Amino acid sequence: MKKHIFKIIFLFALSLSVSCEDATDISQEGELTEDAAYRSLADVQSGLLGAYAAYSPDGGGNGTGNSLYANAILGDNLKAGLASNGQGAQDYNYIVSFTTGSIPHNIWNNRYVTINFANRVLGSLDRLSLSFTSDELIEANHIKAQLLALRALCHFEILQYYTTDYSNPNALGAINMDFVPETSDTFERNTVSENLTFIKNDLNLALDLFDAGNATNASPIWIGEDFVKFLKLRIALTEGDNSTTNIDLANELLADYPLASFGEYVGMYLDVDNTEVIFKLSRVVGDNGVAQLFYFNFPGSGDGFLEMSNELFNLLDAEGGARRQAFVNSASTVVGLNDPANELLINKYPGSAAGQAINDFKMMRASEVQLIKAELQARNNMLSDAATTVQELRTARGSSTATPASYADFNTALSDIMLERRLELCYEGHRWLDLKRVGPELGIGLTRNSADCTSFEGVCDISTSDFRFTLAIPQDEINGNNAISQNPQY
Repeated sequence: MKKHIFKIIFLFALSLSVSCEDATDISQEGELTEDAAYRSLADVQSGLLGAYAAYSPDGGGNGTGNSLYANAILGDNLKAGLASNGQGAQDYNYIVSFTTGSIPHNIWNNRYVTINFANRVLGSLDRLSLSFTSDELIEANHIKAQLLALRALCHFEILQYYTTDYSNPNALGAINMDFVPETSDTFERNTVSENLTFIKNDLNLALDLFDAGNATNASPIWIGEDFVKFLKLRIALTEGDNSTTNIDLANELLADYPLASFGEYVGMYLDVDNTEVIFKLSRVVGDNGVAQLFYFNFPGSGDGFLEMSNELFNLLDAEGGARRQAFVNSASTVVGLNDPANELLINKYPGSAAGQAINDFKMMRASEVQLIKAELQARNNMLSDAATTVQELRTARGSSTATPASYADFNTALSDIMLERRLELCYEGHRWLDLKRVGPELGIGLTRNSADCTSFEGVCDISTSDFRFTLAIPQDEINGNNAISQNPQY
């Protein structure tokens, strides 16, 4: 499935629903109705592609973006590049903005647009299902499973960014949306408990509907059963479900997706190897390249307006191995330790055969499963097992960092696992969420290397209790939905 097809279908889906500025401004008079647009299974398949196309966590550029950008700029893995004209300075300095084009707006709007597209196709599937043959119904259910899983993912990500407390079942999270609302409808956000129940119901239903014999199951650019299993692990970690059955689920995935070797790992970021890729977003010519979140035109000297932080570079340089090779562009210049003249070029999205700066966005990988497994083991006081799991990943990456045979205590284990997550998952949309989730437990907030934060003349420290670790409900949503509550202190 090629992304240029997604673009065509996206325009088709757009004719069904003008892109909303919030979760409730979805339906407009005079639009092409679903009854007219979806008359066959082929039409529904086109609608599925439109939903895929709508979802863009890797979108943005030139100092703006979605969740991948948010986790980079709000965390401790970036500094201003030598080519900087101030791109990202406001976000880096935690200057609150939740207007159109801001991080809070982009994430909220994109997820609810995607949810809206999914709900429209799901409604049409329900309407058409009685007219399908038995074979068509199997295919229709497989499509429905993908839409339900995508809808669950979007609701979960809204919960991650906009709730104040994952562990409080009564805290406000996302608006559960399993229908297409009227423009006059207004909604308060559901609670964390209600969100998790809704999300899990979607995922469990999806698992019952997938067709194991469908050809798309062999491709990492289609949502399948393993996508759902992976997402269940992410959810378990976030909500604090430390059941050992989740360790079993992690082992089940790792049996099918082994950790990549040194060469396979480097090849994965060139889009020539999928050994440990469970799910990725396909990107081809005509798409916005992920590297444009950091570069004006191409990954290379003199073009980066955002660069790798000195702190992250120092960690990668000390361990060596595949990550040092894959993540740091060879055109980088290191003048000295934490020197302001260091040009530390990000190489995680170096381009591919599809074009300069264009790479598939790997959303779900075996290495994250390995790290989830390690954290679950640590939380079950399996400290020697957790250490072994971390060391297996470091060995696969050719890291010179040695893990002790057993962690001395839980906090030591969790701190080391968070370090490994920082290295392995940098620029993949995790770091800031990791600090939000685990920071209060370890008593740490955001602490940037002074050489990095002064590159923006920026904020060096954000406490774990800072209200800005929860995003604001965007202003457009507040304007159109007078029933919704804003997060505290915004």
